[in-house]
Amino acid sequence: MKAVGIIAEYNPFHNGHKYQIEQARRMTDADYVIVVMSGSFVQRGTPAWTDKYLRTQIALECGADMVFELPTAYATASAKDFAFGGVSLLQGLGFVDTLCFGSECGDIHALWNAAQFLADPGEAFETTIRELVGKGLSYPAARAQAYAMHAPTDDIAHPQGTNMDGTLNDMTHPQHIDMDSTPDNSSTASSLLQSPNNILGIEYLLALKQLHSKIIPVTIARKDHGYHETTAKDKYLSATGIRDYFLTQGKIPVDYLPAEAVNILQAARNHYPVTLDDFSEMLYYRLSTCSPEDMTRCADVSDALAARIHNLLPKYKTASNFIELLKTKQYTHSRISRALLHLLLHTTGEQTKLPVSYGNLLGFRGSASGLLRQVNDFPIITKKADALCQFHKLTEASAKHAISLWNTDLLADNLYRQCLLHKTGCALPDCYHAPLIIPRYPLC
Repeated sequence: MKAVGIIAEYNPFHNGHKYQIEQARRMTDADYVIVVMSGSFVQRGTPAWTDKYLRTQIALECGADMVFELPTAYATASAKDFAFGGVSLLQGLGFVDTLCFGSECGDIHALWNAAQFLADPGEAFETTIRELVGKGLSYPAARAQAYAMHAPTDDIAHPQGTNMDGTLNDMTHPQHIDMDSTPDNSSTASSLLQSPNNILGIEYLLALKQLHSKIIPVTIARKDHGYHETTAKDKYLSATGIRDYFLTQGKIPVDYLPAEAVNILQAARNHYPVTLDDFSEMLYYRLSTCSPEDMTRCADVSDALAARIHNLLPKYKTASNFIELLKTKQYTHSRISRALLHLLLHTTGEQTKLPVSYGNLLGFRGSASGLLRQVNDFPIITKKADALCQFHKLTEASAKHAISLWNTDLLADNLYRQCLLHKTGCALPDCYHAPLIIPRYPLC
């Protein structure tokens, strides 16, 4: 029995996500699709558009077999830590054979070469980044430009359709599966690190390498324009485009979501949307009661950023407005948004240094239940009240880490639930009373 893993946010779930599930199953000949999904907050540093229970239900109705929650500390972190958290959770389960992810280039060879280079890029590469940042470029832009300058010529992608034999057991011969789709030119060295899903894909590969994993990576060329694009392409529209459409039109763009997702969302209209500005008062209170020194204890908050937050706080109006005030060439919108969220949730950089040591199960199809019996020495949390007892079966360091992650998730869920209740009147169950999501009928 084979299982393929997908790391996702589903914010919200759209046609591209269903396509990925279908193709991941086909490409890898998998019997099961295992999803690791962000919970109440996502990697952009914002709350999820709708709650994790609704997103789990949609994912299961649209072809996933099992959904685990990516702990908030990883789900709201940089691409590197997001990828490390997701991959380490899949690795811990022990029954996942492959990892499937979307990318702009659709070329595993180019992504693997980039990962190989970035695993040990050398001092010249780091020096170039520092020089470019000193000239006013953001770190992501400087890194992309430095890669284009220093990457070996064979790091440039070869044509789509080239098959690479090997199993990746030693992470030296990536497997490439032709998806019969045409990638854009994002696989060239000059643009590879400018595309968000390419960047995330490279981080998945680096995480697999770091963990000495036997999980085999495969990639699918994205069907929509890209993560940040707001225009449609055929029947595909990015999650950003869907959220923007709802914001301006007040309704779901039904042509770009699977029918199952549309039906569930329309039946639960008071579950969304939740936006960052819904947390404006909470965030202002947190910032007002936190000294610059205390701020730097949270992830992604440097001394300079803490001072900037403190100095501009008198001009605070809303969370989104404050991000625009704080934004500079050095501090991107996403960087600031994540930093503010880390402050709100008291998230620290220490929380993402170790692999995830447990799986918080959100839902599964009955046909996949047998997989859970294959798991050894990796706590699977099905009854939330028993979580702490299960953590104490781990080593002392792993148990301490797991408890820290769990407490952050509890805080994140409590704040999210309170905001949704205040905004729409929807009362989500608390963590300890939320049932596992199990589809009522088997999927065909």
